Amino acid sequence: MELTVAEIVAATGGRLAAGSPEARCTTFHTDSRAVEPAGCFFALRGAALDGHAFCASAAARGAVALVTEREVSSRGAAVVQVADTWRALYDLAEHVLGRVAPLVVGITGSNGKTSTKELTAAVLGVRHRVLRTEGNLNSETGLPLTLLRLEPAHTAAVLEMGMQGPGEIARLAALARPRVGVVTMIGTVHLEFFSGVEALALAKAELVEALPADGLAVLNAEDARFDLLRGRSRAPVVGFGLEAGDLRGEGYRALPDGGAEVTVEGTPVRLRLAGRHQARNAVAALAAGRFGGVPVAEGAPALAGVEVAQRLQELTAPAGFTVVDDAYNAS
Repeated sequence: MELTVAEIVAATGGRLAAGSPEARCTTFHTDSRAVEPAGCFFALRGAALDGHAFCASAAARGAVALVTEREVSSRGAAVVQVADTWRALYDLAEHVLGRVAPLVVGITGSNGKTSTKELTAAVLGVRHRVLRTEGNLNSETGLPLTLLRLEPAHTAAVLEMGMQGPGEIARLAALARPRVGVVTMIGTVHLEFFSGVEALALAKAELVEALPADGLAVLNAEDARFDLLRGRSRAPVVGFGLEAGDLRGEGYRALPDGGAEVTVEGTPVRLRLAGRHQARNAVAALAAGRFGGVPVAEGAPALAGVEVAQRLQELTAPAGFTVVDDAYNAS
């Protein structure tokens, strides 16, 4: 969303230390290397690097505003000084979210987040203007930056939420305020940060716990932790699956030319994505879409063209053999 520096000052509780309050920002960044002309750069302090060291570089790349905690070399860019640049990033994202007020769908899980995000965005796109997480920007920086891409025309936002430890999903959900929460499955990714799988499941359940009573929790009915997750929800729960659940993809069939087909509430659902796990993800997307006003019969055709980039990509090597690249990581 395009914002003036004056609006950034007001939303973050900062003060204008340099530059014009009328300057307009159209993009928002935490990586100085990604700054675009008319961008706004947040100088975040990390474990290894301090963004303040890169303010001059951001300005040289065209940033018109820098959000900082102290004086910096701005090269003519406006400088908004705040007490905490992390807090400022979240405050500005919250401001933009409040102005647009879309239906927010949060998606987490040990596997399948990105696929389910793409499938859900396709279904909601039948009746909504949808903003979705790009790539794997599902972290403590990626999610607020995604919200800052909201425009007044957006009526839905599909947000992927990743984590490595307890409390991280809760922080993202507190910012995004989802009405719909999808948990794809509970596995063992990042188990090294937890005492066991149940502790990991409780961290994923932070999304479910954040849902309002008039929202919807979309949970994998075939997952061993389904009951644990369901018990954490104030919102109604829809279980999804192929063999169990309130909404089922029945008659799974792998197609000879790739992809798969299932039937959901009597509606044939054809997928370009292969595998039972992707069919299950598609059922979850249809459940979320139905809550957003897209009937299964209308949402199903939108799933046929969904692809997920950088997943199981077949690359032909010079020697003629095929390399299957599945190195993408969004956990």
